[in-house]
Amino acid sequence: MKLRAVLALVLAVGLPGCAPVEPASKVLSFDTLISGTSLARPVPTREYAPGPDAGAPSNEFQGRLNADTSARADHFLLLYDELGLLTPESPAYDSLPVFDFEFVQDGSLLIPVNQGPVVNEHPWWEFVLRTGKVWDEPGDKGWSRAAIPFALKERREDCTHNGLMSFLFRDGGDVSSIAFQVTSQTCSYLQFDMSGLLAAEYQPGRVANAAETARAVRANRDSRMPTRAIADIGAAYPGAVADAFGSAEEIAPEDMSAFGFIIDGVHYVGECRTPYGTYPYCDELALPSYSTAKSIVAGFGLMLLEAEYPGAKDALIAGLVPECDESWGDVTIENALDMTTGHYELPDMHGDEDAAIVSTFFLGDHREKIDFACNGFPRKADPGTHLSYHTWDTYLAGVAMNNFLRMRRDHHADFFDDLVVEKIWEPLGLSRLAAATRRTYDDVQQPHTGFGLTLLRDDVARLAQFIGPLDGRIGGAEVLDRALFDAVKQRVPDDPGMVAELPSIRYNNGFRSFDVSSYIGCPEPVWVVVLSGFGGIIVAVMPNDTTYYYFSDGNVHRYLSAVRESHKIRPMCEAPGR
Repeated sequence: MKLRAVLALVLAVGLPGCAPVEPASKVLSFDTLISGTSLARPVPTREYAPGPDAGAPSNEFQGRLNADTSARADHFLLLYDELGLLTPESPAYDSLPVFDFEFVQDGSLLIPVNQGPVVNEHPWWEFVLRTGKVWDEPGDKGWSRAAIPFALKERREDCTHNGLMSFLFRDGGDVSSIAFQVTSQTCSYLQFDMSGLLAAEYQPGRVANAAETARAVRANRDSRMPTRAIADIGAAYPGAVADAFGSAEEIAPEDMSAFGFIIDGVHYVGECRTPYGTYPYCDELALPSYSTAKSIVAGFGLMLLEAEYPGAKDALIAGLVPECDESWGDVTIENALDMTTGHYELPDMHGDEDAAIVSTFFLGDHREKIDFACNGFPRKADPGTHLSYHTWDTYLAGVAMNNFLRMRRDHHADFFDDLVVEKIWEPLGLSRLAAATRRTYDDVQQPHTGFGLTLLRDDVARLAQFIGPLDGRIGGAEVLDRALFDAVKQRVPDDPGMVAELPSIRYNNGFRSFDVSSYIGCPEPVWVVVLSGFGGIIVAVMPNDTTYYYFSDGNVHRYLSAVRESHKIRPMCEAPGR
């Protein structure tokens, strides 16, 4: 059992032999925030949210908020470090990046202008800021209280550590210190608690495009898919068992960040648990994509490119990426997307990806990444004949797609911004956060392609609807190459993809497809489209127009309980989309 699980147990039941402890008085009191010097431990998450006696804010926050993050956090407790990353030789992991941001208030919402991930010089972390709340509380002496949900995203990687901030302010520029804590994460190899008080300065003033910023955030929030608690699924669909979704028998509760089930346009959601209580801004919880980006960035990217420029999928890597030598002369963009380039060292599907040398790719700049992708592995097979799971092949596909697009438009074109975001993200109404992909830390700023998105759970739900009930169409119109998309759903008999981890799993165009017929008692194949991410991330789009997803960090990818329960609600054996 990880230390986090033990901590959660202690917090839940108290120490052995001790009587239950009554809830302590509020730690983030007026006095603590105004004159406190430290926050020696995390506090219950409810202290970062309006309480039952909260009122409308009597002060307005608009301007720049700056915090002194130069010192180490008041409290840092390492819970799990599988790779031994946090050593004396790796300083600053227990401090925050530079905090200097503009905010806009819209009613009770507090909106950061720059939502992140915010590129900076910190050796470890990037800020992801999310929309928070502003309110009044009795006892705050005419000041208003604010809370900001945020995350620390690991530099160059996708590990995401979610936290909360809170402070007091009033018109004219007065501001208290900022209390913060980081107590929940979606990261399988590094987990910690961190908390502290930060000295702050508030400069009220007009923010450029404030009205537009507020309008965009409000529009996104107002258009989100309606949510209901997962516990209510049985009331809507008699006989449905809520515990089949986010099943504790499949995913340990302490490893779960968020989960949900989508059916008939309703998003049934579970709680976002932390050891210190439910995360109060679950709709704003930052979720890492990891390899789900291989599907929704790389996969969709090539489908969009092929729809606009027929034949793009067959364009040769060697003609688009000059760093790749003659051994790439017959390898296409689609081969790279399928991870069937013929370049590999170990024959096992995941052998190369699991090798220690891959840190060269993940930590390198564009030049190092492309050298690794082009020259790191020998040519051993014909393209399209052997599957070797290589994130660098997906990166290579992204570079090739970018260069292909620039040859046809101009040298400023960007396949992520100009294809993926413009043609899918924006029409679907995804968040501004989803529109910012991780890029290389150099002047190339190449999209990572195979990982690097940060999503909200509503973004996940909308993308699942696009894959499932919308069948790759927006407003009834085709936006993707139909043949490439249908191949993902196993509708193209001569393009089934490659056998992946099991005989019942195929990998094709950046997606997995899983035949679940033997698990639900169907006589013919029933294909579930699966987006999978490192550490324990699953988005399972089922042919009965339902989707189950979860984001966890226990290195477990199990979801058959939800598949079986979905089949009970709406049988899949004769589902139209299968």
